[in-house]
Amino acid sequence: MVTKSWTIRMGVLAALLLGLEGCAGYMPYSGPRASSVKDVASNKAMAGIQLVDVNYAVSRYIKNEIERPRLDLLKDFTNPDPLTYTVGPGDTLQVYLWEAPPAMLFTSTSQSMSKPSGSMMTAIPEQMVGSDGDIMMPFAGKIPCAGKTLNEIGAEIRKRLSHMAHDPQVVVRLVNNHAQSITVVGNVARSALVPMIPGGVNVLQAIAAAGGVNKPVNKVTLQLSRAGKVLQLPLEDVIRDPAENVSLRGGDILTALYQPLHVTVMGATKQTKEVDFQASGISLAQALASVGGLDGTQADAKAVFVFRFEKPSLLPHWPKPVQLAANGQVPTVFRFDFSNPATLFAAQTFPIQNHDLIYVASAPITDLQKFLGLIIQVVYPIQGLTTAGVVP
Repeated sequence: MVTKSWTIRMGVLAALLLGLEGCAGYMPYSGPRASSVKDVASNKAMAGIQLVDVNYAVSRYIKNEIERPRLDLLKDFTNPDPLTYTVGPGDTLQVYLWEAPPAMLFTSTSQSMSKPSGSMMTAIPEQMVGSDGDIMMPFAGKIPCAGKTLNEIGAEIRKRLSHMAHDPQVVVRLVNNHAQSITVVGNVARSALVPMIPGGVNVLQAIAAAGGVNKPVNKVTLQLSRAGKVLQLPLEDVIRDPAENVSLRGGDILTALYQPLHVTVMGATKQTKEVDFQASGISLAQALASVGGLDGTQADAKAVFVFRFEKPSLLPHWPKPVQLAANGQVPTVFRFDFSNPATLFAAQTFPIQNHDLIYVASAPITDLQKFLGLIIQVVYPIQGLTTAGVVP
């Protein structure tokens, strides 16, 4: 005997089946479908958004374009002659003079360790380089020092005394350095003013002089500021690559920045979460692995997307005319087809940036599974499933 409730359920089922084709767009889902992202040409909601299909060549190009500005800046920040120290106002110098016998100018001085030869040594009292960049030298007058090396200052003094002293020899020593120093601030044990020394000071030496960093090394980015230019170096990279441990110059500002970097991963993955990554960077493959990879029962392997704002100069030819967002950048969606094995190489290369969003679309079959689930709930209510031996 057909019950009234059964008739009602059959009527609902018929209505669901009749609307199967048209109601797919009304099924619950966790994010945009692959088709809605793909159809950027006719989708008004995606006007101005660039959809870039990524293969290995494109991934390598983007990685190089992101790294190139830093590498170019690194060349600008390289000190071509780190062993050369130039004197400036505030430095304290001491001058030593040796006069060959018979001494003509400094006869009243005590003999030095060069006594066997009979030469005489005179130590001129320490003096600070003035704001005009000069020091005073007996019998030689004002000696310009600013911007000159210790050897150049000694040569100038010798030249001035050569017609008064007998074969004078001059040595200039840096006693205190106040003119050229490096400012180290940020996430270090103690902020410090690190003086430059003849022989140079590199990035790691300056950090060590400030007591080292007080945050995990892999989370620290070093920011080097010089003459209006700024270079950012992950501390891990500086430790690993001697080429990035550049020699500093007087006036440089070195800031240790604790910058937790994040990428959001959502959609048809094993987990949906915000992933922290190191200052040295992370690839798309590493980001997906950190959440357990794609969900094999739901993910559309052809529809893995990275959402990001990019600079207009990133690609020489964008897929369609570029429209800038309010921040002056290009809203961009990078698409990866993981059903193509070659794309795995692109995923290993593609660099993830801070605040990126990785989205994996659900496969179309998932919508059908959800729809069938609704049908089962209508046809077999909970009581029926229980009596049939099926425990929900």
